[in-house]
Amino acid sequence: MVQNPHYAANFVELLKMCKQRNVAVQTIKALTRAPWGERPHTPNTWYQPFEDQVDIDLVVHWVLGEPMVFLNSVADIHLLPRVLAAVHRFQRKPSDDEMKALAERARLEPLFT
Repeated sequence: MVQNPHYAANFVELLKMCKQRNVAVQTIKALTRAPWGERPHTPNTWYQPFEDQVDIDLVVHWVLGEPMVFLNSVADIHLLPRVLAAVHRFQRKPSDDEMKALAERARLEPLFT
């Protein structure tokens, strides 16, 4: 969603307000790749999640790299170990270019419009 300029600007403003008020921000659906649409539902989520460990690492590391933001776990028990592995490997927030490349490679679609 932060690839969308309007959403990104609102997100930045929200983070500023939360920082001023000393309030943490939780993320939901961090592993979202796209709505299922007509694709077969494989994991037990109502959205199509990232499943590749490299991609999961990027999105988890992006969340962990944002001050005052915390990560909610994923609903699928088969994906949870991959999320926890990504958390264990966290060293830095991915660059904007890395995230743009992921968005293009994975053909991300917004879950919420």
